[in-house]
Amino acid sequence: MSLSRLASSVRPLSVLCSALALAYPLAHAQSVEGQASPGAEAGQTLPSVTVRATSDPATEKSGSLTTSNVSVFKGVKSIRSIPQPVTVVTREYLDERVLPDLHDVLQNTPGVSVDYTDSERVTYFSRGHAIDSLQVDGLSFSFSGSAFAQPDTAVLDRIEVLRGASGMLRGSGNPSATVNMVRKRPTSKTFEGSVGLSLGSWDRKRTELDLSGPLNAAGTLRGRMVAVTDKKDFFQDVKQEDRKVFYGVLQADLTPRTTATVSFQHTDLDASGSWGNIPRNFDGSSLNLPRNLYLGAAWNAWNRTNQQAFGEVEHRFDNDWTLKVSGAYTTYRLDDFRQSYFTRTSTTNPYQMTVTQSVYEGAKNDQYALGAVAEGPFSLFGRRHRLVVGVDALRNKAYDSHGQGNMNPVVVDDIRNWDPHSYPAPTYVSNGSSKPVDTRQQGIFTTARFSVTDPLTLMVGGRLSWYSVNSSVNPANSYKPGRQFTPYVGAIYDLNEQLSVYASYTEIFAPQNSKGVDGGVLQPVTGKDFEAGIKGEFFDGKLNGSLALFRVNNVGKAVEAAVSPSGCWDPTASCYVADGKTRSQGFEVDLSGEILPGWQVMGGYTNTRTKYLRDSNAGNVDQPLRSIDPRHALRLFTSYRFSGALQGLTIGGGVNAYSDGYARSGAVTARQGGYAVYNAMVGYKVNDTYSVQLNINNLFDKVYFKKYAATGISNYYGDPRNVMLTLRVKF
Repeated sequence: MSLSRLASSVRPLSVLCSALALAYPLAHAQSVEGQASPGAEAGQTLPSVTVRATSDPATEKSGSLTTSNVSVFKGVKSIRSIPQPVTVVTREYLDERVLPDLHDVLQNTPGVSVDYTDSERVTYFSRGHAIDSLQVDGLSFSFSGSAFAQPDTAVLDRIEVLRGASGMLRGSGNPSATVNMVRKRPTSKTFEGSVGLSLGSWDRKRTELDLSGPLNAAGTLRGRMVAVTDKKDFFQDVKQEDRKVFYGVLQADLTPRTTATVSFQHTDLDASGSWGNIPRNFDGSSLNLPRNLYLGAAWNAWNRTNQQAFGEVEHRFDNDWTLKVSGAYTTYRLDDFRQSYFTRTSTTNPYQMTVTQSVYEGAKNDQYALGAVAEGPFSLFGRRHRLVVGVDALRNKAYDSHGQGNMNPVVVDDIRNWDPHSYPAPTYVSNGSSKPVDTRQQGIFTTARFSVTDPLTLMVGGRLSWYSVNSSVNPANSYKPGRQFTPYVGAIYDLNEQLSVYASYTEIFAPQNSKGVDGGVLQPVTGKDFEAGIKGEFFDGKLNGSLALFRVNNVGKAVEAAVSPSGCWDPTASCYVADGKTRSQGFEVDLSGEILPGWQVMGGYTNTRTKYLRDSNAGNVDQPLRSIDPRHALRLFTSYRFSGALQGLTIGGGVNAYSDGYARSGAVTARQGGYAVYNAMVGYKVNDTYSVQLNINNLFDKVYFKKYAATGISNYYGDPRNVMLTLRVKF
């Protein structure tokens, strides 16, 4: 990407940001004396600074749709000082939109797309690649599999999304994004509490209880408890869900400079689920089936339990260095899985299908995560810089389910007349057992932030990772790719107090268990991410904006080697070379925070183009990685908080708009044109204790598919128009 092309792409946002900077004194009628630029974090000499905000990046009391500080990038707190795009979903945004779980959040987050294996197994994508790991309070964990339940947002302060390759931060994975969920911590000075009651469409009833405060007179021991019950039906017949969540956290000041935190989180989720949904016509066109049609049985169940125990100790040294050691044990359990499943019976009647029964059990994950990070300043060549060093380890023991499928087949002549109560429940007792697939990863990493000049900061870092897979299910699937090095290079240049330009090169690796011509395991796929952009911070950090240009090359995926059988290490097997390559490129625009007093916005536009450059399937070459993902995606929400005679009133609205896409299977193609879904909210704060809010989603009742496929029964309607009324009481 040439510098001239970059400059022409950045110029429109630069003009906008400059205009906002000039408008600042008029909009807020105040000035900031000696405001520090992000370069201050690198330690250069600056004028005296008037501190106006705490270093704690918690957002729950900010009342803002933005924040300037995050914790997703170890050792760097300022969003503007991270040479990659970062989106933060604040507590205020979660409350104004009423987004109860992670799925609701990420389908409203710029730069992220959502895909559905079925109703309960959801996959997130960014820049054409799957987001294959999540973080809780900075520790990574895997979230795939049938036993995982979407985390509830009542326990969260914010969600931080760093887009692009992030191998230095978490080791292996895809060049997509890192999602860090930051949970609430106890309040330190006074007891606080809140109760929330939400009533919504399809008989939804949700309650939240949040209690927090000091547990001793000195305030050196603090605690917090969050409890949730959430029961709802769906727009599909007989489908339902019942969620219960408990989160407890204790925090203690062991010394004036040492803080210890321990927490426990428990989630029970009982759901009917939907192992597949509705079909399309034989030519890929929609059958226009009713949205409330549920191709499942009344006895369907997809029940699971998730738990996590977490501990952390942080010490702040006299020389401004800090050391943080943390660990977590996470477990998922599939408690009850009973599903019906429909398959095609006729080649001429699209409404005739066969339904069968499946019962499985035993799926579970046991995950162990440890991490230690030290960071602080150091001096070199007369300037002050910062250094981060750390180690981490992650172990995931994944047990697959066991059971039986395709039981008791029954032909349904017309699924439009299907009665979910007509199919008897299965009678099956399993006595099987599962063996684990044990995946382990360890790493050491370091990043140095060099203050080259007052406006210029250079970041240089790297990580060494060790990865192994030990499969008790099939020992042939065990492999160990060896030590991997992941580099990181970035530069940030402060144009002025409001604007910075940046560029970075990052990598990440994804191990693969394919053997080369010599019989050795191929090296992992490498995601190479080139980034450049501009970031702006205005109105004393109340408004943040960014424009990012990116190109991601994913190289080294296994493709079948062009050799004769005798040239392969095993004449009876296939052998491969690491020659696959894909490309993802585009640009992203983000804007969040307060534009004018009382008027806030949160949104972003993404333009993403992906394609296969080399692949083992020649038909994939020059095709998009995911044709179902829109090239253009806009997610925007804005709210206005009145003052004066209308003080206490807040109104808001937004839109999620997408361009067209398609899904193809053989000669059959399913298409969906571009569409937009609007939402609205109105809230009223009666006083400091009581508030009420009404949210309307899919305001104009747009009919669309949130997931569609050319064949099979993987077609899911998006939610019709629905409402949620929420009463909050704070004390």
